[in-house]
Amino acid sequence: MPTLDRQDAVFLLELGDGENRFHPDWIASVDAALEQVEQAEGPRALVTTASGKFFSNGLDLDWLSGHSDQHESYILGVHRLLARVLALPVITVAALQGHTFAAGAMLSLAHDFRVMRADRGFWCLPEADIGLPFTRGMSRWCRPG
Repeated sequence: MPTLDRQDAVFLLELGDGENRFHPDWIASVDAALEQVEQAEGPRALVTTASGKFFSNGLDLDWLSGHSDQHESYILGVHRLLARVLALPVITVAALQGHTFAAGAMLSLAHDFRVMRADRGFWCLPEADIGLPFTRGMSRWCRPG
């Protein structure tokens, strides 16, 4: 599960060491961490990273397939999380140490800046490769300007 640490004015949001898929509990944990960053006083910044092979592998398709009746509210929750990062009133940096796929790539785009290792990991929107349509909100993240 994600954890939040603070070093002076910089918050470090560590997404975890697994695939960091957008399970509802994972989303709630990231959301709670963002709440702490928002409520902190004084100058601050947020660096989001992970450990292990993945920054994030995107939506939790296993959870979603078992909860198809919650599809719409799940996608709205993902959108809210992406929008919250995008609108966070602090400088945000996504430090991509590993694979960053699908909604994980969208999460990285919601940050002000992104840095990625050159020797490890892929950044990918597999939906584009296989012809799956993005939601309107997600397509806005993919367009420049």
